[in-house]
Amino acid sequence: MRKIGKPLYTIGFFLVFVLLGSSFSWAQSDVSVEASLSQTTVYTGERVNLSIEISGNFNNVSRPDLPQFEKFRLLSNNPSTSRSYRYVNGQSTVSYTYSYYLIAQKKGEFQLPAVSVSIDGETYSTDPIRVNVIDRNESATSDDSSERPDIFLQVEVSDKQPVTGQQIITDVILYFRNGLEVNSYQPVPGWKAEGFWKEELKNSERPRAESTILDGVRYRKARLLQFSLFPTKSGELEISPYKIVVAVRSARSGNDPFSSFFSGFGSNQREVELSSDPITIDVQSLSSTDNANYLGAVGDFDISRSISTTNTLVGESIEIETRVRGSGNIPLISKPNYNLPKGIEIYEPQENTRLDRSNSTISGSKSFTDIIIARSPGNYTIPEKTVSYYNPSRDQFITTTLEALTFSVDENPEAIAASESSGQFPVSPITGLASWITISSEPTDLLGIWWFWAGLIIPLIIAGAAYWRKSYVQKMQTDTAFARSVKASDKAQQRLENAIEVSKQGDIKQAYNLLQKAITGFISDRLNMPEAGLSNQDYIEALKEQDIEENLVKNVRMLLDKCASISYAPNTTHAYLKSHVGLAESTLEKLQKVL
Repeated sequence: MRKIGKPLYTIGFFLVFVLLGSSFSWAQSDVSVEASLSQTTVYTGERVNLSIEISGNFNNVSRPDLPQFEKFRLLSNNPSTSRSYRYVNGQSTVSYTYSYYLIAQKKGEFQLPAVSVSIDGETYSTDPIRVNVIDRNESATSDDSSERPDIFLQVEVSDKQPVTGQQIITDVILYFRNGLEVNSYQPVPGWKAEGFWKEELKNSERPRAESTILDGVRYRKARLLQFSLFPTKSGELEISPYKIVVAVRSARSGNDPFSSFFSGFGSNQREVELSSDPITIDVQSLSSTDNANYLGAVGDFDISRSISTTNTLVGESIEIETRVRGSGNIPLISKPNYNLPKGIEIYEPQENTRLDRSNSTISGSKSFTDIIIARSPGNYTIPEKTVSYYNPSRDQFITTTLEALTFSVDENPEAIAASESSGQFPVSPITGLASWITISSEPTDLLGIWWFWAGLIIPLIIAGAAYWRKSYVQKMQTDTAFARSVKASDKAQQRLENAIEVSKQGDIKQAYNLLQKAITGFISDRLNMPEAGLSNQDYIEALKEQDIEENLVKNVRMLLDKCASISYAPNTTHAYLKSHVGLAESTLEKLQKVL
């Protein structure tokens, strides 16, 4: 008998070696090395702290290999070192931090080169850091520094000359001098950005203060909120002042440069209302727009279309889905129109929008689903379609060609069987004795028989109803304003029902957002107004132009104001929302009768 123990031992040892090797490789990949400066805008002669943080799962790490720092002087080659351990979900990680001090020696904009570190025999490098060094004596002569208050609010935009529909990242930034602590802030409701479609971006982190120098004076700044604004028309548009109420007090002693934001309460606390300056945006129009191909999309997108099946039966539906993915003005994108072959009926398309408000931008997807039905068998082709969107970063229109879609339609066996059975009459042999009945030879007056008139009138009624139905369906497909007006009530009711469901789940803010969309969407659909970029006042003015009863306008104004301010009412309940939904239902029902 052949011995197999040794081969099995060899194979087992090999497997263990492979597993340990893969585990070691995984651990090596889970290492990060980052460099940071305590301040990236400094005075000449000012000392800054350079920190090298190494974290992950590793065994051996060497001291960082420092390069030559041009225009900076290294105070000491011996860093201060700290070390910490964490154990989470069965995984242990270690973190080392090496701290060095540098002194800026010459003004200008410089780049601190990468720092290299050897970890378990492999070399890792940090990213370079840009530093702006300001001459202390020159900055002290600035006259603007005396005009700036100790604490102020500023709205900063990514672009002041965008094109229509371009995404503008808007930051609400708080500046405050050393010696002040900001304990809390509360936005004042009612901020308007008329002429823009507005979306608030998500930021999971708390505002963090960082150091900066303005006109020779050191401030700390913190980004409180971030929005995406999309201009809906060209020309000069004004972003109105943003207002907040902040609770501030004189700072306590301490050496942490980032401790003066949300630091805690004290006896010296006071509340201050701050307002930013208005900003004028010069929106450029998109000239040479190809109306036949342009979808109204501005950003960076990928456009595609697909068909649900390439073979079906007569009378069965087929879905053609057009999907737009990317970042930009996704909710404002229009559906492309396709040339369908004869014998194809198209029904009202479905739209679905998914937005991602993270990563400091609006991204996501929008899909359009056309439902078509073939009424006769055969092979069909939907020709290729050229569509375009505008990419502001490349300053040009991007054209995409959607490939042709082909599908075949076969006879429906069930329809054939039904047709054949409906065309046959059950005839059976006649048996038995025949009896003769004498019929009066007097003429019958057909005009006096009710079924004669019914036989004439009912077909006319059916034909009229069929013609009306066909005209109605055709108008719903071709007249966008008419279709929006017809569907306005159902859409509003659906949003109100969704608001109640969302409120039951505890998301009151989102529930009031749906309530606002139900009201504004109903008004814009009934009056054929733009679907986005309008302020609450625009809807109120539109109702007044229609001579709507004053009480109805008052109810609409109250509901919209409540929706705008509800984010800052912490004690709002589900019952409170239901009362507003009930008022909205009765108000919209009355508006439907007069709009």
